[in-house]
Amino acid sequence: MGPPRMPRPYELNPELKAALRVESFQGTFSAKAFIEKLSSGIIATRIKENSNTFDPKPFIRTFENSLDELEKLSNKMQKHTIELERETQKEELAFKKQVKELGNGFEGVQTTLESLESRISEVGSTAIRIGEKLETADKQRARAVLSKKLMEYFMQFNEGRCPALESLVTQQGHEGQIEAARILRQLAVLAKEVDLPDTQVAREGIEKFREQFETDMLSSFDKAYRHADPKVMAHCAKALLEFNGGHSCVQIYVNQHDFFMLHSKVNESTPLEGPSQENLTDPVAEIPPIDAGLIKLYDDIRSTVEQEAEIISMVFPNPAAVFQVFIQRVFGQSILQFIETLLERAQAKSTLAYLRTLHSIHEHTIILVEDLKKCEETLKLGINANIKGSNVSMTTPPLSQTLDRCLDDLFVPYLEGNRYLEKELNSLCEIYDSKLEKFTAYQLQRRGGNKFRAIITRTFNQMLDSSNKSIMPVVQENFATVKNPEKYQNMQVADDSGALLMPLVIAMLKIHAESVVRSAGLLPVSGRPKNTAILFQLLTDYIGMRYIDAALDSAIEDLSAHDPKLPPDLGPVKRIKLVNGIIHLLQMHFQTTILPLTVPSPQVYRDTVLQKNKLMANVESKVNTTIQKEIDVILTWLETCLGRQRRSDFKPKDDEVELMATKPCMDCCVFLKKMYETVRNCFDGKNIEMFLMEIGISFYGMLLEHFKKFSISPVGSVLLSQDIAKYQEAVKVWNISSLNERFEMLRELGKVFMVKPENLPSTLNEGYLAQVDIKTLQPYLQMRVDFKTSKIDKLMEKLNLTWGGGSNSNNASQNNNESASGSNTSNPNRLTQLEDMTPSKFMSYSLR
Repeated sequence: MGPPRMPRPYELNPELKAALRVESFQGTFSAKAFIEKLSSGIIATRIKENSNTFDPKPFIRTFENSLDELEKLSNKMQKHTIELERETQKEELAFKKQVKELGNGFEGVQTTLESLESRISEVGSTAIRIGEKLETADKQRARAVLSKKLMEYFMQFNEGRCPALESLVTQQGHEGQIEAARILRQLAVLAKEVDLPDTQVAREGIEKFREQFETDMLSSFDKAYRHADPKVMAHCAKALLEFNGGHSCVQIYVNQHDFFMLHSKVNESTPLEGPSQENLTDPVAEIPPIDAGLIKLYDDIRSTVEQEAEIISMVFPNPAAVFQVFIQRVFGQSILQFIETLLERAQAKSTLAYLRTLHSIHEHTIILVEDLKKCEETLKLGINANIKGSNVSMTTPPLSQTLDRCLDDLFVPYLEGNRYLEKELNSLCEIYDSKLEKFTAYQLQRRGGNKFRAIITRTFNQMLDSSNKSIMPVVQENFATVKNPEKYQNMQVADDSGALLMPLVIAMLKIHAESVVRSAGLLPVSGRPKNTAILFQLLTDYIGMRYIDAALDSAIEDLSAHDPKLPPDLGPVKRIKLVNGIIHLLQMHFQTTILPLTVPSPQVYRDTVLQKNKLMANVESKVNTTIQKEIDVILTWLETCLGRQRRSDFKPKDDEVELMATKPCMDCCVFLKKMYETVRNCFDGKNIEMFLMEIGISFYGMLLEHFKKFSISPVGSVLLSQDIAKYQEAVKVWNISSLNERFEMLRELGKVFMVKPENLPSTLNEGYLAQVDIKTLQPYLQMRVDFKTSKIDKLMEKLNLTWGGGSNSNNASQNNNESASGSNTSNPNRLTQLEDMTPSKFMSYSLR
């Protein structure tokens, strides 16, 4: 044996060789962890040796040896894979062969089964044909036996009496009586078919026997009913069902029921009525609870019907049909009479009371119907077993269908056609006319009735364009009270009767919302969009035309007739705020109440939105007209205040000097402050800025023209500067930059009256004045009392020439030529009009 083999440098240790087995690569394999495991020994050795230099050789040798081992392992696994694939192919061929053999066997079995099924079908068809023939033969035999028996009974009756049938009724108990009932029914048919002279005795005997049998059975049923004996009642009911369908038995049961006896005279009694019922006629009050008498009646119906469902299911073999007769009697007699009484009393109070009562009754009746539908399961479970073998056909519609039909029949007299909607519109017109009574009287009295009647006529014509013209005559009758103004001529009205009132509009919207909800609950779902649109049209006509439009027309008329010598009335501005709030409420009402009910019909939805938008556009137009009228009146008043400026205000004597703003200036500033507070409280957003811009720009131009009219002394220039400062202070609080620039320009313009003549050139070249052409400033400079004495006119000519022509000869020659031809020699970079600074135009007011 040779010397022991020395390990090669960097040879893999046993731990690493163990890591290079197949088991290491099974399951979840991580290449990073595998490399770290191969390198961990080398790294640990380097750490122990405290070597700071990196030597790649150990890693290279280790990885090379690992690759050799892995290659060997790969070759081994490749051979093993080839062997497994070879064995798999052998097994697959064997499996295919076995499947093919089994398939051939299954085909044989399938063929056998099909043959067997065909033979069974033939046998079954033969059995069915035999069964049908046997059934036909049995029926013929039974019919022959029955015919023979009936003929025997018939012949006995023809001899005078029928002992066999009498014995069947009296001696064979309940079963005999039921059998006798069937025979009597068939004998009645036979007696009608056999119409011979010698059979008259038989027919009379049969009829007499039948009458006696029915009388006895009904008597027994009535007696058992009074003694609460359901077994005897059930027997009599079954016998009478076989006898003639049991109708007479059902009528006795229903007619003699205690419930109908107690409620048979509802019209003569007084329904229970609580004190809250007085609020039925108050449109803004909460809807009171329904009459207590109806609640009690419905509670009695619930308890009675629940009990009767169990009794009927035990007594009658056809409980569903009997129960439906009972239910129809409850609705057609007890409920109908009570409802008629309530509605008659409500109608005597007002149309609104009638509608509220009808709606409450409808809601409670729907709840009652849903409760009664629960009895259907009791009836299904309680169908009498005796019905088996009966020859009577008892096809009955479901109880829920009968209850729904009873509900519809109950309210058809009040809801069919346009009957309900006409009353709803009548009610709204009555209430709205009452709410707007003072307002209408005020408008008619202040205008002599003519113009306001024209507004109402226009409203009526718009309503005639509605798609539902069949209900328009109802509305026309309500507008007739407005067309006849004599009613309002002697009515006492106050000065504020023509004002817009937000609580009144809120009440009208609340009343309208109640009406819409009521109509949605009472009328069919298919008609909701159209009916809602009609109700909304009525609302927009009243609020839009008869209220807002009339109020804005009044404001426009007042502004048009305003005396320019008096301060303007800012009431129209406050009225516009109220209009804005009313339109906002109307928009919210449209979004929350009207829109959801009109969406199901695209055409109605589109028409309703257009109607609402048309109203808003009309109101915006009227508001814009009112605002423009208000602006005109305000500017007229400011012009009136400035017109009170005396000629000597800016050229005072020494003993008359008071260094404070003049009275016209103070009047203007006091009014501007009052106007700003009103506008700020009544308008919002851009509307405030647009209104103030219109006033500010026009007032600015008014002041520019104003300062051209007065001679100004040095002391007067101080007074003028005080006025300008007050004007600027009044406008500055508006916080509009373009106006501030204008009035800053106005303040600098005041300097041209204060500076010494020799300082004018520098002043005119500073600030805003540097942007203005000298010829534009000349009319103001001419108002200085020292314009000629201080040779300012010469100075102006020199400045004009300098600014307009420049210093070089070419420009001077050109300017001389333009002067000779009458052309402007001003510098084109300077403004030729002071009003050209940031021009503005009033934009239309927009509703929220």
